[in-house]
Amino acid sequence: MYIPVSKFHTVGLVVLTCVGLVAHAGGGPKSRVRVASASNATLMAEPFFSAACLASGRGRDYQVGPGAGQLASLDQVPWENLAAGDTVRIFYRATPYTGKVAINAHGTASAPVRVCGVKGPNGERPIIDGANAVSRPSLSFGRSSASTINQQRGIIMLVASLADGNGNPTYVQIDGLKLQHATSAYSYTDTSGIVQPYMDFGGCIWIEQGEHITIADNEITDCSQAIFSRSADWATNYVTKDIRIAGNTMTNNGVVGDMHMHTTYIQSVGITYEFNRYGPLRPGAAGNSIKDRSVGAVVRYNRIEDGTYGIDLVDAEDYARTALANPAYRTAFVYGNQFALPATTVMLHYGGDHIGSEANYRKGTLYFYNNTVHFTGTANAAFLFRLSTTDETAQVWNNLFTFDPGIQYPAMRIGQDAAVGYTAGGILNLGANWITAGWADSDPWHPVPGQLNGGQNMITGAIPPIDPSTLLPHGGSIFLGKARKQSAGAPPVQYQLDARLRPMVRKSADDLGAIEH
Repeated sequence: MYIPVSKFHTVGLVVLTCVGLVAHAGGGPKSRVRVASASNATLMAEPFFSAACLASGRGRDYQVGPGAGQLASLDQVPWENLAAGDTVRIFYRATPYTGKVAINAHGTASAPVRVCGVKGPNGERPIIDGANAVSRPSLSFGRSSASTINQQRGIIMLVASLADGNGNPTYVQIDGLKLQHATSAYSYTDTSGIVQPYMDFGGCIWIEQGEHITIADNEITDCSQAIFSRSADWATNYVTKDIRIAGNTMTNNGVVGDMHMHTTYIQSVGITYEFNRYGPLRPGAAGNSIKDRSVGAVVRYNRIEDGTYGIDLVDAEDYARTALANPAYRTAFVYGNQFALPATTVMLHYGGDHIGSEANYRKGTLYFYNNTVHFTGTANAAFLFRLSTTDETAQVWNNLFTFDPGIQYPAMRIGQDAAVGYTAGGILNLGANWITAGWADSDPWHPVPGQLNGGQNMITGAIPPIDPSTLLPHGGSIFLGKARKQSAGAPPVQYQLDARLRPMVRKSADDLGAIEH
């Protein structure tokens, strides 16, 4: 059974029989549990995203690999004919696979389509390399007018096929792979046999259309973007729905000097990001770690290390009509995350980024709780929040905010320009949080309008109560046991990442921050 992301906040136990997973619907998937000695949070889910890459028994089993009787290359897989229950198993070999994938298939909740990596003897993921990749001539990249540009986008594309009336790909899982080399510096052979360069506005995985899509346990590197999904109002089937991005490691993505390409850039009705490592972008890249224009965003249990913004939750750009009609557009949950950010990064932006189109901004509430944030380096100031207008509110409680000593002004807010008739700065309500002593609402030179409420609830100290590299709490820290009851309706904090960024069950939510002592 597939768990749609809209169900993740419910209470109960759901068994993913199609891939052998067991998952708490209010948290991440869980399988065998064992004792880990590094923390009092002793239960660790292993595996936590996907079971072994095995045939589902509900469809055909395509094996790609070096073994006898296996398909030797990706272009031998009949991608255009995949159906519910089919599994494409890509076996590890020392030499990368050079191929491109287009998925048009319609899985079901009980029989999804799965493309997965069978790992090597030391846990090595099979590599799909976009450099010099060869396309299967019969791959379907969507309607004829868009086929050429869709092929230029990246390595794996999910797109409706013309053959079935443009029905969206549904219930597809991609897991256990390493994807690399899809930028304009690399070329591929298209379905017509012509060598073409990739375009910069692309991604290793590009979801042009799709519903109930899981991308899990992959390593994604050296792409213009790791993952992109599109939504648009111009056709009913162009709204992406129910995406889950879980347990991936994504580093060295983005385009040098370009602020429009990000590690992940998602536009979806229903999105959950969990247990991922958002590592550094490509040196010189100006994008964000998480760029999100979605409805019902949930960002939990991730480690985020870079970006102009660590998280950028802004307006629905091409499908505002759909987004504005959905009440979930007005709410976002960010909890249990670890932020290890350079001082030049603004931790979180909430609202919108098209000045003059404030009517399409989120105009809702950001719930930000039980996160640990550490800013590194030297700077005049480092900033936590940018709230676009006073139509946006942030409820902020049970967090740890720490700044290196070389940051002169630890600041809660940074301003944003707004059209006439709107007041920038947002409404930020503070509960119990720990923050480095000397913090202020803003830097001394740029006061921010709007409201900052609850400053008296903050706990301060001169010495950070955490290890600055691992973010693990020190014993006896003042923030232990200081957590307060969260806002009604906010999902509970059930998991955390350990020092090796593996998910662990969190026994309680009594401590501030993303990691209990």
